[in-house]
Amino acid sequence: MPFGSGPRNCVAMRFALVEVKVCLVYVLSHFRIKACPQTKVPLEYRKGSGLLQPLDVTLLMEMRENIPLKN
Repeated sequence: MPFGSGPRNCVAMRFALVEVKVCLVYVLSHFRIKACPQTKVPLEYRKGSGLLQPLDVTLLMEMRENIPLKN
């Protein structure tokens, strides 16, 4: 196991998870994410992979006028 397990697992793994969360907060605080006309409802999924994976997800991202986390 490359990262190990338990309390002494890799510090870089925890840092990477925190970094992904910070990036997600940045995107969600600066953009509104909406469905657009090209968004397929209901979603179509890949078959036979064992995991639930959508084939194509098309969304519209529009810049927010009032950014809640702005300095």
